[in-house]
Amino acid sequence: MASKSNTDEATRWSVRVSQTGKDTANVFVRKHQFTVGAAAQFDEESRQVSGLEYVLGVVGAELVNGITSLARARRVEIDHAEAVIQGELNDPLAYLGVVGATGHAGIERITAKVYLSSLEDEATIRPLWDEILERSPLVRTLRPAIRFELNLKVSP
Repeated sequence: MASKSNTDEATRWSVRVSQTGKDTANVFVRKHQFTVGAAAQFDEESRQVSGLEYVLGVVGAELVNGITSLARARRVEIDHAEAVIQGELNDPLAYLGVVGATGHAGIERITAKVYLSSLEDEATIRPLWDEILERSPLVRTLRPAIRFELNLKVSP
């Protein structure tokens, strides 16, 4: 087996996951940890964040952090950025194991609405948005498999 170079190790991320209870696992990454509940949760009162909710949150964070970071690098002033992310399963009944479910349990669509507050005009911001969509690891990875609706709204 070929030895790995330092470059390979620098571009590989690793987490450790340990079951901690019914439908609950702790994820350990570097010096941090977080708890993840079931893959999808239908109970508003659930005490754990589901895996699906983490995925949606990470997609939103990647878009918000990505465009604000790129704007800083390009000296484009953004006062505030916020995203509302929604996800839909192809067939929630398939996830639940219901007999006769006709679809699959995968994510069918992710809708992202990113709101930016900036004195810059949209013509200045739009190229940053396009670039960050191309550079986003999650969007680039998930886009071939999931229908994305990605919207940007710029207001003063």
